[in-house]
Formats: sequence, C-alpha cells, structure tokens
Amino acid sequence: MARERIEIPKGDLERLYYLEKKSKYKIGAIYNCSFKTVLNRMREFGMRPLHRSVIQSRYTKTDFNENIFDKAYLIGFRLGDLNVYKTSPNSQVVIARCSTTTQEQIDLLRALFEKYGKVTISKGNHSYGVNCLLNSTFDFLLPKNDSVETWITKHNKYSTAFAAGYVDAEGNVKVYDGRARFKIDSYDKGIIHWFYDWFLKNAISCPKPSLIGSKDQIYNQKLKYKYNKDLWRIRVSEQSSLTKLLLLLKPYLKHGGRIRDVNQCLGNLYKRHFKIQ
Repeated sequence: MARERIEIPKGDLERLYYLEKKSKYKIGAIYNCSFKTVLNRMREFGMRPLHRSVIQSRYTKTDFNENIFDKAYLIGFRLGDLNVYKTSPNSQVVIARCSTTTQEQIDLLRALFEKYGKVTISKGNHSYGVNCLLNSTFDFLLPKNDSVETWITKHNKYSTAFAAGYVDAEGNVKVYDGRARFKIDSYDKGIIHWFYDWFLKNAISCPKPSLIGSKDQIYNQKLKYKYNKDLWRIRVSEQSSLTKLLLLLKPYLKHGGRIRDVNQCLGNLYKRHFKIQ
C-alpha cells in the first residue's frame, strides 16, 4: 500500500526555511516526514536552497543600512583595528573581531554591530575578545588594503568619515605637557600618507609622515618585542591646524574615549588661544 503523500503548504515552508532558518531535518520533524520529503516539496515549489552557513547560524542578521557615511567610517575603523573574514569562500557569514582591554571599545563595537547581528564577548587573561557575526552585506569590510578607495577620496565628507573611523581605531589625541597633540602610529604606510594629503587638502599644517621604527627592530629590550613592519607616524601639533582637525573629525567620531580626549584637547586649545590660566 502506497504511503499517503505528506503536504506542506508553500507559505509555511517558505516561512520555516527562509525566515526562521530551520533546516530540512527540523522541518521534517515538524511535519513527521523525512528530510527527502521536505527537499521534494521545495523542488516542487521552485525554492532555492540557502547556503549551509546561513542555516547553521543561530542568530538573526540584518542587512547593512547602505548609509554611505557609515560605510566610509566602518571601512576606516576596520582597516585600523578589525580582523574581518569568512570561514570559507562561499560562507554568507562575515566575522568581524578584535581584542581590547577597554570597555569603551566593547561599547563601540556593540553600538556599531549589534543592530546587524550577534556580538559576543569572551574574557582572556589580559584582554577581551569581541566577535561580531554579520551577513554578506558586510562583504565590503573583507578587503585589508593599505590604501583608501577612490569613492572615499573623491568626496571630502566621506573622507572625513573614513578618517574618523581610522582615528577611533588608531588615533592618539591627548594633552601632553600642557599642550594638545594628535598623532597616528601605524604600519599602514599608504594610509598614513593618505592622511597627509587629506590634511593638506583641508589646510591643516603638519610635518610629512616619518618612519619611526623599522621592521624587526626591537622596541622592548626586556620582552624582545619587534616591529612587524615599518612603523609610520603622522602628527599635528600647530594650534590652529589642530583645532581645525579636531572640529572636522568630532561630528563623525563614535568611540567614547576618543570623543572625551578630543573635548579635552579642544578645551586646552581654547585656553591657550585666549591665554586662560
């Protein structure tokens, strides 16, 4: 005797598979049928299978909002401080991760990515590991290039958003010996020289980038730490130029600690300009 055909409504199958991301095996358990039966119904309805990485991911992921300023900022932040990868070339899950010792960095990563996917925090011996699980609309974060994309460079406000992202990741904005100062030390020679050109375009005076450490040079004799590559520095110290730079960056910054440091530096610059004790 032939077994009675098991019907699965197309709408229910699409909801369970595409929206709830249930596997064919789990859908089969709901309808008391086999994986093969579910697969046959999908084929009858012309449903395309999802990549296994999407089904295996337990967390809902939202597409990137396509805001061009957010995109420029995220690229800058990624190039400064994020490791971004896929576990396989065909995976639809993008992983963005970093290690940090500060709560402000954790807060920033949550603010940047929790609305799009799952952010997990793991505590190590001396730092926290932060993993952000995103969907393939974040593929634009995968390239790790020592250069700035043309669409960013050609538009000054996109350039400012990119610069803010990189400064949030790598910038040092502090008051030293009673004077506000700005610098970036980085292995990214191309990006450091991009900053120099961008400063000049915005009438911000600064010295040319300088090489401050060579590849394999030991910078900590006790621990024998070496530079992985040549280390470059860009800095701005002149009062009016530094004021202009910080006011330009401030609306685009998102890192709580960096915003606080910028405000302290602007206060210092104001007092020095008006010679307030």
